[in-house]
Amino acid sequence: MGKIGEKIRETAKRALENKEVDKVLAWKKGDLWYDSHPAFIAKVEDIDSIVWDSFCVNNLSKYLIKELQKNDKVGIFVKGCDSTSFNQLLKDNRVNRKRVVLYGIPCEGMIDPEKIKDLELNKGLKKVTRCGDTVTLVTKDGDKNISAESVEYDKCALCLYPNPVVYDELMGEKVAREVSIDDRFKGVEEIEAMSPDERYDFWAEQFKKCIRCNACRDICPACSCVKCIFDNNDADLSGKARVESEDAFFHMIRAYHVAGRCVDCGECARVCPSGIPLDKLNRKIIKDINENYGEFDAGSDSTTAAPLVTFEVNDRDTFKKGGK
Repeated sequence: MGKIGEKIRETAKRALENKEVDKVLAWKKGDLWYDSHPAFIAKVEDIDSIVWDSFCVNNLSKYLIKELQKNDKVGIFVKGCDSTSFNQLLKDNRVNRKRVVLYGIPCEGMIDPEKIKDLELNKGLKKVTRCGDTVTLVTKDGDKNISAESVEYDKCALCLYPNPVVYDELMGEKVAREVSIDDRFKGVEEIEAMSPDERYDFWAEQFKKCIRCNACRDICPACSCVKCIFDNNDADLSGKARVESEDAFFHMIRAYHVAGRCVDCGECARVCPSGIPLDKLNRKIIKDINENYGEFDAGSDSTTAAPLVTFEVNDRDTFKKGGK
């Protein structure tokens, strides 16, 4: 990842020095070995803080909405999931393609620090690097190699697009990775196999853990409304009380609002402080869409009409008598 990191910094420096963009969206390192977070850089002297490592998991596309309100042109480094999210933002008319420069980054997959902690491998850990299928843990007592598969984010293991689907400039060689449909929807099928009462109890128990922090909504690139319906006092929707029925209502409404638009980036589940598997809820809807309307991947391009959210004035209205 080191060579790509150098390429990223060189590209960002050139873009700012030549005034190709007003600001660059990338990642920088925090204080801890697993802390890589979004960086918003407008000054050339800050370029050296940019990093590319196995913890640059944040999907940067969502930040474009606000950054384009403040800057004429923005450069953004995008992984596969960031790029599909960008395409969805284009479909939703939330960003202007002419005002964005996309720097694509092939991604082998990000490392989940919680899995490293669960394996009790974080003691004395200073640094984590990845090369292909091998992850190296650098500690004060020496290096230890483990398989990437054992510590990779589940969402990365199921990622259909390790390479960006849209970009203006590519930062490195594309990576090869395949995900089977069976693997992608295995978690969904396990829930589908439950009885109706078991499924209800499963989700009721999950939604009961919700603290209504809105992290899932705020991180989601498909949740890009100017004003969320749950923040709209005129909508006559209760959206703040910590009541089980309202918690479930919030998540079900949000899931249906992103139906046909969710790019399956998994950020909602990753940032949930309560560990609610929201990715499985969204993936269930994706599975149903594929089975009922044909295969469709939101964000794979910026032009294909999406099921459920596309309306034509001459569409049949089955709610009227005779379906006309």
